[in-house]
Amino acid sequence: MGSNKSYETLKRQWLLLNRMPHRGRKGTKYFQEALREMGLDVSLRTIQRDLKELSRQFPLVSDEERISGWKWSEDAAVFDIPGMDPHVALAFKMIDLHLGKMLPESCLGFLKPYGKRAGEVLNQLDDSGVAKWPKKIARISRHLTLEPPEIDRFVLNTIYDGLLLEQQLEIFYCNRVDSETQQGVVHPLGLVFVDNVAYLVCTFWKYHDLRQIALHRMSSAQLLDEPSRTPTGFKLKDYIASGKFDVPQTEGKIQLKCLFDPYVAKHLSESPLNQTQKLATQEDGRIQLTAEVEDTAQLRWWILAFGDQIEVVSPATLRQDISQTLIKALEKY
Repeated sequence: MGSNKSYETLKRQWLLLNRMPHRGRKGTKYFQEALREMGLDVSLRTIQRDLKELSRQFPLVSDEERISGWKWSEDAAVFDIPGMDPHVALAFKMIDLHLGKMLPESCLGFLKPYGKRAGEVLNQLDDSGVAKWPKKIARISRHLTLEPPEIDRFVLNTIYDGLLLEQQLEIFYCNRVDSETQQGVVHPLGLVFVDNVAYLVCTFWKYHDLRQIALHRMSSAQLLDEPSRTPTGFKLKDYIASGKFDVPQTEGKIQLKCLFDPYVAKHLSESPLNQTQKLATQEDGRIQLTAEVEDTAQLRWWILAFGDQIEVVSPATLRQDISQTLIKALEKY
């Protein structure tokens, strides 16, 4: 009988530790409901006694009030059984190194103790390849890297809250061509990072047209106590795939035909523009590329980046535009 009682106490206290928050204290009522969800119906007095007993052995803190709120202390290690293995530790370390700027602060707060524990695990593996992995992998861009625009930290966290909680936001922002501050109530739908710039995809008020607002142009944001509305059938992935983040120059797609120097065209056989791309060697040795693409500003920047190593054959309008741009550029030199 005594053994069974000890088991029940251990099980109950184990569940309490697993539901213990790292951020924001929780009262005994919260823990009572959590235990009920697990099939354990115990009194508040029993939970209070358990929590006080656990606080003698684990880094727990309370507000010392009659109905105490409890949480892990700020420097508490992750409470996790079985222990964190090296590969899991590596995954948390890579998240910390490469995704820190893309995660909401609330998530980073919850991940902080895991990141700390991951560092401890990897530091114990001095001769392990896994421990050295963060020093053996890097991600760079071949594009000119610009400094990211400054985003108000409170604005960023409020945007994250609106997306996570699916609630409306009141924002104050400036358009790119207008320095005058505007106000709007938006329904947040997604956050897209284009290089170093973050954009909120949203709808305004009761309208259904989709908009993009750069976060660094927002001066303030406030979470409203109203649920946000998602347009029927909206999927962020499909929205991006449709080219909405490109700058269209003409309507619809074009049949692009270009001639490349052979050594330049080699990388296109390894990293094609898209699935419609075809490469063919011409009599003069150059490589002809044909592909169906969107006519966007990004496409023109890509073509111009090749300088004299590319010739646009068609469509004629694109050839003329590129020709005029090069002529005007030459005039400046």
